[in-house]
Amino acid sequence: MRSPRWKYELLDRQDRPIGELDNVTPGGTVEIRALSRLGASASLSLTDRGRHIDWLSDRLRVSYSDARGEWPIATLRFTSPVDQHTATSLGYQVELLSKTSILDTDRSPNVTVIPAGTPIIPTVVSMIQATGETRIAATPSDRVLVNDFVRPAGESRLTIINELLAAAGYWSLWCDGSGLYRIEPYVDPAARPIRHHFEHGKTLYLPDWEREQDHASVPNRIIVVGVERDDAPALIGTAENTNTASPYSWQSRGVWITPEPETGVEAADLNVLDQIAQRKLHEAMNPVAKLAVTHAVEQLDPNDLVRFTPGDTGTRLATILGMTYTLDTGALVRADWREVIPE
Repeated sequence: MRSPRWKYELLDRQDRPIGELDNVTPGGTVEIRALSRLGASASLSLTDRGRHIDWLSDRLRVSYSDARGEWPIATLRFTSPVDQHTATSLGYQVELLSKTSILDTDRSPNVTVIPAGTPIIPTVVSMIQATGETRIAATPSDRVLVNDFVRPAGESRLTIINELLAAAGYWSLWCDGSGLYRIEPYVDPAARPIRHHFEHGKTLYLPDWEREQDHASVPNRIIVVGVERDDAPALIGTAENTNTASPYSWQSRGVWITPEPETGVEAADLNVLDQIAQRKLHEAMNPVAKLAVTHAVEQLDPNDLVRFTPGDTGTRLATILGMTYTLDTGALVRADWREVIPE
């Protein structure tokens, strides 16, 4: 039976393996965040054993293996190594970021203009490829820009890409554990497959867990306004919670709670604008029920749907907001989940 272990593999700038690193000090951390701009980061210590690392180009893939197999947790770029000198040794304290940081620091000196009618997803793929990145998995779409897309000089390439993806009804750009750029349509939590069942007595998690709620701030209606056009009024997308089973719905409260509308939202059509409003309604429920659970390392991604059955408190569904891995043998994962509550 394979013993649990962490594996560290040095890669070149095309994500091709250079070799395994055996000089990583236990106790580092990798943090995965679904709603953060870059998605993943890490902090590690390395001892100097003569292995050359190109801090500007090389990447590091962190994987986990046990009796079930091996899978990648994150593929990251080195950002700010610090030499650590002692009387007898040399080491490095290194910080790492997701590969999306390549796009975040790439800013055009010119105004970005993408004409109306331009296919959105092929444009996003081309923008990633223009940085030299080639490992991309994109779900095709025939959606096009309804209006000219104009952004000022100096805008981050990642910002532009994420705004285009939102206009197509897609997730923000993210990289999976292997370092593959993922371009995928947004999926409502209720429609996502359950990736794992954390069941009392059958799955390893600590019995101490937390659930935080904030009822008062939960809206039951979201309004988003599209981009104004010369030949037609701006489209208006709405999402309303009218589910009688939900304690936050209009039927339960008797009043509408509507945040100030967001305006100038890029969307390919009214369906996408309504989808954006529905997605924002889900995200606005983030503080409603947030779970903090410590569990064994599982093969999970941010935004995955999990089932949680902690003994006699019933079964809950939740999406993964974040996971913090401590890189020690036998260490558990500190996870933050958002409970999926009927709307």
